[in-house]
Amino acid sequence: MKIVFTSEEFAELNFERGYSEGFGVADRSGIWEEKSEYSHLGMYSRIHRIFCPGIIISMAEGMLDRDLVQILESDFPYLQMHFELSTTGCLYIPQAEAEIETVIYGGTHSLLFYPALKGRLHYLKKPMSQSVEIELSLDFLRRLFHNDLEVLGEFGKNIEQNQPAIMGSRSFPITQAMKRLLAEIRDCPYTGALKKAFIEAKVIELLTMQIGQINAAEPGRKSLKRSDIDKLHEVKNLLLRNIENPFSIEELARVAGLNRTKLQEGFKELFGTTVFGYIADTRLEEARRHILDPGSALSIGEIAALSGYKNPQHFTAAFKKKFGYLPRDARR
Repeated sequence: MKIVFTSEEFAELNFERGYSEGFGVADRSGIWEEKSEYSHLGMYSRIHRIFCPGIIISMAEGMLDRDLVQILESDFPYLQMHFELSTTGCLYIPQAEAEIETVIYGGTHSLLFYPALKGRLHYLKKPMSQSVEIELSLDFLRRLFHNDLEVLGEFGKNIEQNQPAIMGSRSFPITQAMKRLLAEIRDCPYTGALKKAFIEAKVIELLTMQIGQINAAEPGRKSLKRSDIDKLHEVKNLLLRNIENPFSIEELARVAGLNRTKLQEGFKELFGTTVFGYIADTRLEEARRHILDPGSALSIGEIAALSGYKNPQHFTAAFKKKFGYLPRDARR
């Protein structure tokens, strides 16, 4: 079992990744890890992989100073939970015209299946950002649902019929609860068999959250048009570039060419939060980075002010609500 990666631009990106049957792990503890780092001509990546029986987690951090295309080809059915945490997104275009494309925007997740990968994976130019891919073996999924994949609706039926599928037919907003679970996987304090049990439990919980969110999407609700999605991503990027002095709703609507209602409702549907909620969350994430940076000389009060909080107590309350601990505890 393998996936062959080919680049038409960079020979350094031509490689083959092997997989054991059912994603088995030879280590007695049932878990194995590896870390890798790559830097070449404006491309940088750092990847931490965790292998458990039936599960392969790839936590990636990286940057690209240009768009990048890789050609993929696998010789086995491919099932993946994909989370674009803070990237600009990615696009997989199968070679077979009858197969569906996968588009995963920054801040969204997808649950996808292909009978075999054979197509082009497009990575968009991006600053330093994070994504997580969790590959699952079909044996793992069948064990989890006692060989009854019909509980997954059309997605499960397509898997059984060996047809490509994206659950919910699109990507969905990554929730704060999902972010917390991904952070718990990244920061797991255990080793050996305990870590294996912890990781398996968190992946199952994360998969359950994905399925629950997708199933709870309003039945019959029209998906956003591709043109509107592109405009909303322009709005998000505009907010990121001007996070210290954000635009008003009216200004954002005018720049994006959307009316106020479509902007607000579309932003909430696509990103799972309001425009102002996104601004507040982004500022808190930036504040957390400052607090955790051992080289930062800023006090918590100064970081609160940079985050737009005039009252440090309000900042502390918002920080604890989002991350589950006080700012001062993050520095211990």
